[in-house]
Amino acid sequence: MQKQKKVFVLKSGHEFVVLILKAVLILCRFKPVFLLRGNVFTKRKLINYCRLKIMIYICIPTGRFMNETKQHILKTALVLFLRKSYRDVTMKEIVDKTGLSKGAFYHYFESKDDLFKEIVYMFFSMGEINYDNFSGDSLEIFYTQYVDFLDNAMREIDSLVNYSDDYSSNHNFYVILFEAVRRFPEFLEVEYEFHEKDVAAWVKIISTAKQKGEIVSQSSDTDIADLFLYCTDGVFLRYINSCTNDSYRTFLKRAYDAIYNNLKA
Repeated sequence: MQKQKKVFVLKSGHEFVVLILKAVLILCRFKPVFLLRGNVFTKRKLINYCRLKIMIYICIPTGRFMNETKQHILKTALVLFLRKSYRDVTMKEIVDKTGLSKGAFYHYFESKDDLFKEIVYMFFSMGEINYDNFSGDSLEIFYTQYVDFLDNAMREIDSLVNYSDDYSSNHNFYVILFEAVRRFPEFLEVEYEFHEKDVAAWVKIISTAKQKGEIVSQSSDTDIADLFLYCTDGVFLRYINSCTNDSYRTFLKRAYDAIYNNLKA
């Protein structure tokens, strides 16, 4: 009887990216320096970069890589980290809260560090924006689409937190992000990469809006982009610490409209 050959089929673009990144990690064993996107990467820096990217791709909650048990663990741990702090939450507490056996739990996460990192990667994946779907003709339409995206991301995060009936929805996600940067400095590289991508997209639409006469300003395109993005951070911080019944979208759209009306020709 002839033995059948095994055929490996990539089922998604994400799997292909993960495969390439893993291949680069293997090459790191033999080559000390790489050139990537025009930048020189040392062996250690590239290893961290690839690992971060791999984790971001496999942690997307709506993706096929996330199974129900793993998602249950992440949701449970997220609520505990928000309620207390990283330092105060123990692995035993997380395991007990999930209702899983130790063996089942440690199949997914070997340590509290691994679990905490994956939660933060999950936050980053939720906030990654595909600007190809945004308007390239109007700043007003662009920032409205941006507000809608962030509002949907907030709702996704809320759905994770409200997974626990005994936890208040008045939470502060900055606690987790600050803790992540303090413990794992490599997160700064990921955040910086996302920020540079945001700035580039905003600068492009602002430049177009000026050329078409939609807005008039002596400020540079980059300064205006920074104004919108810094406003986003401030509104987010105020919103999550407020007791208002207004939605996050209402908060941010009101602030963006104020900026836009002062720029409008």
